[in-house]
Amino acid sequence: TSMAFHPMIMPTLAVIILFSIPSYVSFSTPGMARRLIVGLVFLNTCIAPFLVILLMKKTGLIKDFYLQDRNDRVYPIMVSVFFYLFTYYLFRQANLPSLLNYFVMGATLLVLLGFVITFYWKVSLHMMSMGGFTGYLIAVSVILGYELHMLIVGSILASGLVGSARIRLNAHNPSQVYVGFITGILLMLLLFFYLRG
Repeated sequence: TSMAFHPMIMPTLAVIILFSIPSYVSFSTPGMARRLIVGLVFLNTCIAPFLVILLMKKTGLIKDFYLQDRNDRVYPIMVSVFFYLFTYYLFRQANLPSLLNYFVMGATLLVLLGFVITFYWKVSLHMMSMGGFTGYLIAVSVILGYELHMLIVGSILASGLVGSARIRLNAHNPSQVYVGFITGILLMLLLFFYLRG
């Protein structure tokens, strides 16, 4: 479950869902551009960080690929922050629909927040990602006026499964799981409904 809903996969899934909704976002973005955007998000938020973490493991900079140790998380998250910021910069330059920009901004802020928290505490990055994804689905559903109730319920159920898996694997305790999820969902909702104006 943890791997199926890995934080590296969720941004790509979120963008695919956004483009699947019949709205101004998909209508104003040509098919080729949509594929390019999905590919870019997948490259910058999944493939590139994965390769860098693999290199860190090979060179001994981190002990464990799964980043079980809190200290092992610092460099990989720092690299992820760079790639997310780079993606946000590219999206801003390309003048893409604001919902895309706000999603990438929200995801970047979550990774940045996870980076800061990691210095003090081992919050669940999986659950921050799931919370952010759930908050994003709620925001998109309301803003675009499109029925996503089944997806939102599915995301909440999946979050429960991921959280249970993280606790069962002794990767996190319940408070690290709950705080991660609540932080993710609140940050996304706050960003879309209050800061977006």
